[in-house]
Amino acid sequence: MSIATSHSALIVIDLINDIVHPDGKIARAAAAVRERGLIAKVNALSERARTAGAMVAMVRVAFAPDYSNAPRQSPLFGRAAELGALRDGDWGTQFHADVVVAPRDWIVTKPRVSALFDTDLAARLHAADIRRLAICGVSTETGVQTTARDAHDRDFAVQVIGDACASANPRLHDAALEMLGTVARVVDAREVRFAE
Repeated sequence: MSIATSHSALIVIDLINDIVHPDGKIARAAAAVRERGLIAKVNALSERARTAGAMVAMVRVAFAPDYSNAPRQSPLFGRAAELGALRDGDWGTQFHADVVVAPRDWIVTKPRVSALFDTDLAARLHAADIRRLAICGVSTETGVQTTARDAHDRDFAVQVIGDACASANPRLHDAALEMLGTVARVVDAREVRFAE
C-alpha cells in the first residue's frame, strides 16, 4: 500500500498509445503532444512529485474487450468499437513507451472522460489524505477539463498545469484553460509545488 507523505497528488490524463502515439487509432493530439514536448514535461513533473512524497496517478481510458461498457451514443467515444480503439489489453491502451511509470504510481483505468467517474481514484485520494490535485495530460478540453471540474466539486483544491496539457485544437486548448480559471488555478509546471 502506498502512503503519500504530502497532501498533494499529480493526476496524469490519457498518455496512452491510441491517443498520443502517431500510430494510435484516435491520435489527433499526437502532433501537439510532440510539439509541446509534453511527455518530457510530464516525466519531469512526475519525478518532482514522487521526490516530494506526493502520489502520482497515471490515468488511462479503456473499455472492456467486448466494448460492453463503452457509451455508443457518445460523440467522443461512440466510434471506439468501430475503430477498434481504446480496447483494454491492446497496445492502444498502454501508456506511451516514453512515459515513465514508477512502481509506486497508481494506475487508474476510467471508462468515461473524468478520471473520477466510476473509478476508485477518489476513494484512494481520500484514504491517503490528499487534498490538492495537480492535473495534466490530454486532451485539455476533455479529459483534463472534466477531471478538474469533477475534482473541484468533490472539494479538492485543483491546479491545472497548462503547459503540461495538449489538445489537437489549439483554440480549444486555450479556451479550456481560460474557462478552468473558475474552478482551478491554472499554472505553469515551474509554479507547481508538491511539498507542504
